[in-house]
Amino acid sequence: MLRSALAFRWGGVFLLPGCCDPFNEKALRASRGASFQLPIVTGNWAHLQTLTNTFHTKILAGHPQSRDQLKPVSLLSQALAYSFAKMPLCLVLGSEGNGLSEKTRQVSELISIPMTGEFESLNVSVAGGIFLFMLQPVDH
Repeated sequence: MLRSALAFRWGGVFLLPGCCDPFNEKALRASRGASFQLPIVTGNWAHLQTLTNTFHTKILAGHPQSRDQLKPVSLLSQALAYSFAKMPLCLVLGSEGNGLSEKTRQVSELISIPMTGEFESLNVSVAGGIFLFMLQPVDH
């Protein structure tokens, strides 16, 4: 995910509790140096909300689409990505086992990758790469 964030020109990474240590041996090997080229901050939801409020950042969260949602889930598309093009974004991804936390679902706009077939979701690294590419910052 760090390599993808760097490749698609995201400004940094914020790690919430429970995230992998970006400087452990496996993460360093997988990141191929991105860990040292991208600002990485750790904190809790209160810290993240202070940061997003300060910079007027829209919080998006990747979430599989289902019919029993209490909150609408927008499908990722070029039009949706374009609607976010002029605003700073924060993309939240949940763990593969547990998905998004309740707090994340409450404070985020939920977005889903449209898929055909019987698949419920993609693994987080694949989904994250798609989100990071489609929602990457646009130079004006």
